[in-house]
Amino acid sequence: MSVIDDIKANVDIVDLINSMGVGLRRSGRSFVGFCPFHPNTRTPAFHVYPDTQSFYCFGCHASGTVFDFVMRKQGLDFKGALELLAERAGIRLEPKNDIQRQEDARRARLLEINGVATRYFNYVLLNLGRGEPGREYIAKRGINRDAIDAFQIGYSLDDWLHLFTYLHEKKGYSVEDIIAAGLAIPSERGPYDRFRNRIIFPIRNIRGEVIGFGGRALGDAQPKYLNTPETPLFKKSEVLYGLDLARDAIRSANRVIIVEGYVDVITAHQYGFRNVVAPLGTALSKAHINQLKRLTDQVYLALDADAAGQKATLRGLETIRTTTEEEGEGRLVTTAQGIVRLENDVTIRIIRLPAGRDPDEVIAADPQLWKELVDNATPVMDFYLEAYTAGLDLHDPAQQRLALERIIPLLSELDGAAQRVYVARVEQLTGVRSELIVDLLRARIQPPRRNERHRGIRSSSPPPAPPPTAPPPIDEHRRDTEAYLLALALRYPSVDMAIERLLESYAERCTAIGDIFGAGIEDLLEEPIHQAIWQAYLATPLELRPTDPDSLQAWITTLGEPLSSEASKLLTILARRPDDVRYRHEAEQCARMLRKAQVMARIHRYRERLNDLTDEEELQRVIQHICDLSTYVEQITRPRQSSTFPDLRNLLGQ
Repeated sequence: MSVIDDIKANVDIVDLINSMGVGLRRSGRSFVGFCPFHPNTRTPAFHVYPDTQSFYCFGCHASGTVFDFVMRKQGLDFKGALELLAERAGIRLEPKNDIQRQEDARRARLLEINGVATRYFNYVLLNLGRGEPGREYIAKRGINRDAIDAFQIGYSLDDWLHLFTYLHEKKGYSVEDIIAAGLAIPSERGPYDRFRNRIIFPIRNIRGEVIGFGGRALGDAQPKYLNTPETPLFKKSEVLYGLDLARDAIRSANRVIIVEGYVDVITAHQYGFRNVVAPLGTALSKAHINQLKRLTDQVYLALDADAAGQKATLRGLETIRTTTEEEGEGRLVTTAQGIVRLENDVTIRIIRLPAGRDPDEVIAADPQLWKELVDNATPVMDFYLEAYTAGLDLHDPAQQRLALERIIPLLSELDGAAQRVYVARVEQLTGVRSELIVDLLRARIQPPRRNERHRGIRSSSPPPAPPPTAPPPIDEHRRDTEAYLLALALRYPSVDMAIERLLESYAERCTAIGDIFGAGIEDLLEEPIHQAIWQAYLATPLELRPTDPDSLQAWITTLGEPLSSEASKLLTILARRPDDVRYRHEAEQCARMLRKAQVMARIHRYRERLNDLTDEEELQRVIQHICDLSTYVEQITRPRQSSTFPDLRNLLGQ
């Protein structure tokens, strides 16, 4: 067996999860409890299966093996999870070569030096008479003793050799290691302290190990903030300050708030807002986002309200989008709450700070105001609209055009309902008629998405779908099919995932089409009232979604008219409650019928368009796309293979 298989065989997933704070109780052949990855206190949705040594949450859909659990729970990468589980299982990992052992030993020495330096700086701040300047600054910023201890804040004396002498002569560390740790700077006259007359903020990784330091100057020294240089332990663009202390709170709140400075983070934690972190004077990086994605799908940016802060916010947003595109998930969609959400389940909102005030000032002066600012954070699309039109004279046609050049690419990434909402908003903002904006959107041919290229889908994008001149009426049979599917999805939460898997399987089998039709229930519904009910369901927090007939009825009463009346009608459809085994099959049948109708309608529109085409290349593109769509229909209508009797397609090699 491989080391990974050996670890899985020697670590019992039930014991592991119990030992990491999740109380499990037996339920038949599995164990259930409250999921540690999303807020839930009413209905245990987290299931652990000893037979397969796996877990699955029916609320947030987290799933996997012991490795997946440890990576999510501890915020570790795979290597970190491997080391932790190997130690738990008593398994010795592959012996390292001499170079690897030397690197590990050096890393251990540097961590030890940083730990000693941390205690030294903290002692100077709290106990030495010469540490008074540091104590005055800490008092002025309103940082209390608990926060000093939690973040191990310290002070470096206004002295060129004080720390170096302590580490080298009293503690016996080599000159080379002290310099390698970034605490001393070499010179012709000998090494000298890097940090002098500065408040010291130890910088820890997610494991809580001190890997570097940040120093805030108290005098006129430049730069105002000084970080440890790049070392074997420390890479500034990969570290988020405070993440080790914020990790559990981020997961509990399912939200991370990103601020700019050390004191912003410390003050937030001091006042009980412990899901706050900060990059180290840099814009958000891909490494930052990848760390946060292991803990939450909600990213809130709280940066300065001035022009520089706005630019930093835009850079951070671009990083998030670029990161997800590289992973094949870079398209923006819009939820029912009006939040623009990346397909990799990272939601972005912008916290609007009062002009001229930093987060720590707002929090210290009025914690309730900070809470309200977070709760009322702006959807990122609204922020984009404001940022991209700021400073433009929108009565000037040239500047109107500039605004549209910036905004149209964003509008083109939104789904249909959200796109209509924001087209209307752009019309109000710029004065450009919505008809012209829609024409510009239709003229914009999007390049294939990166995730399509990763799947091996050919790079030639399909021709833009010709929109019908008027929305076709929905026939009664389709409306009834939609209603039955929606009723099943509301009553049985597992239907949502079953339909998603079904539609994704069609896209995978017919790669020429990819996922242009979408793979969610919302992509099947065309009746506006049905769309509104389902969007209201998706907008409901996972822990509050109905799971049985009584909670479903109670949820419906919260919708308001006319949604409440229409949703109540849906329940009557289920009066003949489908068999517990059959409801998913019936939902899939509905999905097949609805998807087939969508594809056939598109084929019909393309065929009508053929008569008007004169360009030979465009004509061939449309014909090829009709062929691809026809193949897609065949996949939908093809009967499933029997698991009991031989299938003729197997004999034919199909």
